[in-house]
Amino acid sequence: MSNGAFENEAPKFWARNFPVVPLNGKVPVHAGWQGNLGGIPNEEKQRELLVAHRDNNIGALLGVLLGADKVLVALDVDDDRLLKLTLQLLGLNRSERRSLSGKRGKKGATIFVRAPKSLKSTVIKGAAGLGNIDFLAAGRMTVMPPSIHPDTGKPYEVVGTSLLDVNLADLPEISERHIKLLKTTIGSEYAIVMVAGKSTHEAGVALVAVLVRAGATDEEIADILAGLLPDDYGGDSLRELPGWIKSARDKGFEKEDDDEGTQSAKLVSLALRESMAPFRDKAHKDIALVTLPHTGPSIAYRVNSSPVKLWLRHLVHKAWGKPIGANPLLEAIATLEAIGLFDGPSFPVYARVAGDTKSIAIDLGREDGRMIKISSDGQTIESNLTHKFVRGAGFESLPLPEASGDGLRRLQSFLGLDNQNYRLLLAFLVNALKPQGPYFILLVEGEQGSGKSFFCEVIKRIIDPNQALRLRLPDKPQDLMIQAKEYWLLSFDNASGMKAEMSDILCSLATGGGIAVRRLYTDDELHVLTYMRPFMINGISGYVTRPDLMERAIPIKLPPIGEGGRKTEAELMKELQAMLPSVLAELYDGIAHALRTYDEVEPPRHLRMADAARWIRAAEEGLGEKPGAIIEAIAAAQNEFVVDRVNDDPLVMALRTITARGPFEGYVGDLYVRIAEIQERSPNRGLPQSPSRLSNQLDRMRPAMAKAGVTVEFLGKDRRGRRIKISSENMSLPKF
Repeated sequence: MSNGAFENEAPKFWARNFPVVPLNGKVPVHAGWQGNLGGIPNEEKQRELLVAHRDNNIGALLGVLLGADKVLVALDVDDDRLLKLTLQLLGLNRSERRSLSGKRGKKGATIFVRAPKSLKSTVIKGAAGLGNIDFLAAGRMTVMPPSIHPDTGKPYEVVGTSLLDVNLADLPEISERHIKLLKTTIGSEYAIVMVAGKSTHEAGVALVAVLVRAGATDEEIADILAGLLPDDYGGDSLRELPGWIKSARDKGFEKEDDDEGTQSAKLVSLALRESMAPFRDKAHKDIALVTLPHTGPSIAYRVNSSPVKLWLRHLVHKAWGKPIGANPLLEAIATLEAIGLFDGPSFPVYARVAGDTKSIAIDLGREDGRMIKISSDGQTIESNLTHKFVRGAGFESLPLPEASGDGLRRLQSFLGLDNQNYRLLLAFLVNALKPQGPYFILLVEGEQGSGKSFFCEVIKRIIDPNQALRLRLPDKPQDLMIQAKEYWLLSFDNASGMKAEMSDILCSLATGGGIAVRRLYTDDELHVLTYMRPFMINGISGYVTRPDLMERAIPIKLPPIGEGGRKTEAELMKELQAMLPSVLAELYDGIAHALRTYDEVEPPRHLRMADAARWIRAAEEGLGEKPGAIIEAIAAAQNEFVVDRVNDDPLVMALRTITARGPFEGYVGDLYVRIAEIQERSPNRGLPQSPSRLSNQLDRMRPAMAKAGVTVEFLGKDRRGRRIKISSENMSLPKF
């Protein structure tokens, strides 16, 4: 028994989040002690343990999580002759040494290291009289100083820096490759000769051949031989070593590993051991993705993407000391893709924004994978969220939020917005951070020189910064969906018009829908593209004409910028970057308020996009606005926008002319004849070209025309066709 070892040391380990157990000698007091790895006991249980086992030895449990993908493990070296080899292979004997942390008992030493979670405990057996090295992982424990060794009666001693004081990130890392090399080395009959330091030439040549065959690099072979030879060795083996290695390689000892099939299989195993985690996209079940250890469990990459290929090439170079060919690399990637699709778990995959009406995660774009989590309690910075994010082409980072209390009002002044347009801006910003659709569309109009493009660029930098800040509105629906795959917030610049097909697919992008196209190189397979995204379009005017798109919009009309009020782009960007952290802090606070109140808020039913409007309504007071102020700003802007557009429509102008002296009542065909007469006097391509097209256009535009004072009533059908009645409010008549 030690004098108060457990009582004195256990609280220190618990404070560092290390689970420990009381021991009798080297044996845990309690059965089922492995369960303590799940967490630290509560304060009451801690007091009980300290009172009951104050003089017991103390054992630290291994397998404690260190970061996202590494755990604390140990190499228990029970032969002093193998300690130098172990330190050398781990890089602890070099000038750029890692932190050495361990302990010593009767013989040898135990060295603490980091390892992938996938590694299991194993015994590395020595041959020809050498001792063993126990690799201790999760489910094992080790006796800690100042416990008393049961054989010597003396306390265990710290080697290097105590585990309680060491920076865990500075501990050396061990991989499956290290273990393989240790097994190859000390399991060889030649290792004992090198340890003795006598007659080492033949044994050294033979051991080098064994290591080359095992795939060791030149540097690893040099570390191993330097670790085996005694400190007082005075022979020539290390000087002759480069020649031995060259000879072994020239003789083809490593050729058995050059087979492409063998290389691809080895690479797959190596990637999985190094914590690459394949999975499949829940929404697109034919897409496999992976997470990589250096960016954490939340950042996902498509298996065949350039970052994954580069990571695999670097992994091969680091592990094997040589490049891998294109064919085995592609075979390995195809195998990893199959593992993800058929054996991997299924996760939803997000771009920039994830979550639901309870909590939201925002990918800041940081290399360390840290993200913003917003809940009803506020916003926090998190490292290990469960959401999976992809980062599209040109993805850029957001700054960390920093509250100052005036960020959003500074933004209003910076953009020169009146209160009406400021509320519309707030509406779209909140809308764009809604993790699930549907979404309002931002339509920005203004004459040349009103700053439309810059206004949209500012919004893009607040929500989803990217190198592609301004996109051209595509001509084809499949091109639009490909852009939606890459970006969370799409910004289409300088639109001048759009086809009916593109207007319809934009509505689908905002509210949910997709397209099915023929899969490349096939005749009978379809590839479905379906995404829901917030987006914005800017242009001078008139680029949106169809009511379906108008009624899903938040329209903003910007006034022209005075000639004396212009600044350089560099000046504007510097000012924006300075205020951006405070803008984000206040905006995220508004989102937190929306999460708190969403379930209590009634959807504004006078707007077509009631679900999207409900989210904005829930955030209003968190943004410093009165209840209903932002919603009413949207309704007023929509009504004014729709009326302006409808009054400019050629069909509406024709209907006003026809009904100037009273309502029209009759068949659609008769109405078409009247419109055709107007067309003869003043040709206009915007007028319908057949009775059926006229009927369809009246159906589609009827709600919007009602807002402009043109009423369309359908009176039923008979054998002559569809009967209608059209009336209009008195307005000045357009001239044809």
